[in-house]
Order: sequence, then structure tokens, then C-alpha cells
Amino acid sequence: LIMYTVSGIAYRWFSTILALVSAASVFVLTTISLIGVETFSKIPVFGYVAKRFSAFFNPFADRADAGHQLANSYFAMVNGGWFGLGLGNSIEKRGYLPEAHTDFVFSIVIEEFGFVGASLILALLFFMILRIILVGIRAENPFNAMVALGVGGMMLVQVFVNIGGISGLIPSTGVTFPFLSQGGNSLLVLSVAVAFVLNIDASEKRAKLYRELENQPMNLLLK
Repeated sequence: LIMYTVSGIAYRWFSTILALVSAASVFVLTTISLIGVETFSKIPVFGYVAKRFSAFFNPFADRADAGHQLANSYFAMVNGGWFGLGLGNSIEKRGYLPEAHTDFVFSIVIEEFGFVGASLILALLFFMILRIILVGIRAENPFNAMVALGVGGMMLVQVFVNIGGISGLIPSTGVTFPFLSQGGNSLLVLSVAVAFVLNIDASEKRAKLYRELENQPMNLLLK
């Protein structure tokens, strides 16, 4: 969405596509809530999807199966309190919370560092994302601007989707937390993306310096 916004595409088409996607999402969620998750789960193709929605709506109703992961994520966050249990002292990561090192790693961060420590980590990450977005805003080359804003938007959405999944605000989708979740592909993609942004920032500064040097003799003549 961010890259479409800055790409210069006609807003009429962009608004139409966004409206259709939003309407389809609302229709699906409304249909599931009206017919009930149990009825929806009887359709063979959607059995697994129905279990995910059931765990999302009420994880404690099926704590031993579908809601096990989200319920233990809640326990981890409650255990952390304000200041956490201390580095390495997490209880939930010792076999209670599945995927504690990948999708739900931030639940363990909250448990070990508490609300204060987790907020500090989020603040540092948001500061980096803000700097990436500023690189895109200041870039004069349209392609550079799209790449930088796309990287910043990707990381921002990734953070919100991951935190939304571990806190039960949205269904868990398996999106990793940037730079903390274990996973070679995620770390590689994010590292390359940040390297692109650093290169864009350097090239934009060089281009600006060259333009200033080219205009300097003309400015001296005008004086």
C-alpha cells in the first residue's frame, strides 16, 4: 500500500482496489461470525482455517489444542509484569509456548524484560523504521524513494502483524518479528533490505554534493 501510494498510480484505481479488498475481508469475517466457527469447520477445505479462527476468538476454550499457543503467550506476557523475570529466566519458553524462538519470540521478550524493556526495544525499532522512512521521503530519485519507503513499510507492518498475533488482536499468521525471531531467510532479507536503504542514503547524499559542486562556479560568477 505504501509503495502504491508513492508510485504515482492513479488514486481512482488504487482506491477501487483497496475498497474491494476491504469489502472482501469484512464479508469473510462477517460470514464466519454469522454461521459460527463450528459450522465453518465442517467444510473439509476450511477445517484448519476454522481452528485458527476459533483459537483467535477464544483461545481458552480449547487450551489443549488450537488455543494452546495463544493462551501460553498471554501467560508469558502476564508473567513479565513491568520489569520481567530477567534474561534467561522465562518459564514459557521451556516447552510450554510453541515456536517461542520464532513467531512468538516477543512474548518471551516481554516475559524476561517486562513491559518497560519490551517498550524500549520497540522504541529502538520504531526509531530505525522512522529513519528508513525519512530516507525515502528525502530521496529525490523516485525509484530510491519507493525502495526505501517499501522497506520501512514492510518492517512496520511486520511488527504490527507479529505483535497483533501474539496479543490476540488479529489471527496469528506466522510473521516473524524483525531481527529477533530465529530464521535465516527473515534475517537475510531484512539485512539486505537495510543495506539497500543505507546505499540509497549514501547515493542520495553523493548526488546532492555533486549538484552543489556543479552549481558552485556559477554562483561565484553571479557574485
